[in-house]
Amino acid sequence: MTDVERLQQMIEELRRLRNKCEPKSNQNPRYLRYSNGVSALLWIIDDLRREGS
Repeated sequence: MTDVERLQQMIEELRRLRNKCEPKSNQNPRYLRYSNGVSALLWIIDDLRREGS
């Protein structure tokens, strides 16, 4: 399994956890943190792809 594949799995898990949050809004601190985590992992994936990893 590549680093990108592992990160994509983490994104899927964070999204599953985020979807359990109520309310589903950036006003909910935990929901927002999950969203920020997904964004950060997506940036890392983009960096890895640019570097050719």
